[in-house]
Amino acid sequence: MIIVDLMVAFIFGFVIVGIVTRVFNTKGPWDNFLLFFLVVALFAWSGGIWLVPFGPQYMGIGWAPILFMGFLAVMLLTAASPKEFPMIMPSKKQAKNQSRREAQYRKENRIVIDLFFWLLVVCLVIFGASHYYWYPRVI
Repeated sequence: MIIVDLMVAFIFGFVIVGIVTRVFNTKGPWDNFLLFFLVVALFAWSGGIWLVPFGPQYMGIGWAPILFMGFLAVMLLTAASPKEFPMIMPSKKQAKNQSRREAQYRKENRIVIDLFFWLLVVCLVIFGASHYYWYPRVI
């Protein structure tokens, strides 16, 4: 059942992320489609299997909770995605100082965002796998 659960979550994750990427022109906080897709699919899988199955079922899998959790994850991550707004053009000296500060700021932010990404992936895998340990499905 774990393979079917993962397959359904990855299919829904790919569809949801594809639509949101086209509509909102964003690739998530990591500015990478594959990482955005991976987090949404894992979130949909781990959250969807812990919810009580409702709605139509496919191969014994209630896909409505998986779809709901994927949609929730993509909306939260899209809201947290960085957005760039046009700025007033600074002078050359101000631009040079500002570019140094921005480079340091971006480097520090990248480290924090990467750490958050890997921590999130590990936690989602643990949450999803723990469901099969504590609540095995009897067919």
